[in-house]
Amino acid sequence: MPTPVMIPGVDPLRAQQYKTQRGDSPEDLWQPLYDRANIATTVTGQTAFFSTVQGQSATLIIATAAVTKVKTYRDTNMQNANVVPTKLFKIVGISLGFVHATRAALTNTTDRSLILDGSYFQFRIVDKDILFLPSLALPIINPWAMAATTANNSSIMGDNPGGGQGVAMYKLPIPITINPYENFQCSLVFDLGSGITLSNTLDVYCILHAFQRRPT
Repeated sequence: MPTPVMIPGVDPLRAQQYKTQRGDSPEDLWQPLYDRANIATTVTGQTAFFSTVQGQSATLIIATAAVTKVKTYRDTNMQNANVVPTKLFKIVGISLGFVHATRAALTNTTDRSLILDGSYFQFRIVDKDILFLPSLALPIINPWAMAATTANNSSIMGDNPGGGQGVAMYKLPIPITINPYENFQCSLVFDLGSGITLSNTLDVYCILHAFQRRPT
């Protein structure tokens, strides 16, 4: 009886009919990448985004205090540090957002200014620097919407909770593509020669506005 011969290119199990990741038939949708990081009152040289993923613990603000919590979709949609397996992202813009521990305090506006004036934004893919930009050039998704001075001479600030997809972003004239399994880094790098010390700890969001391409 002749020995069966496996013909190259033939799939006897027909396994390809049942695969759950069809890279040859992708789908495109709008899905930004985002991450949240805490900055203490004593500012260090760099705040890195996208490196602490869902399920890991981080110091972040809940309500009116910075506590240690497990990161969820509230904080990030990264599930692998600095890389997204299987999915491609076409980055079209960049935004920052602020979350304050002390609500409506006048010192919040000073803290924002210290961060934006005293740092630059760095975007790096693998070993290639893609973008350097003074942080003050990046739009804020929750800018100040209200300021008031009361009769007892105390001032309060109120920010805008956001505007959905219509929020401001630094639009990239030439989009940037992050390929699947491609390592990337985004950071706020501080010029500590300016002596940055905040009145209160705060969180900063980095949002990469993007289209996502994923297997069906």
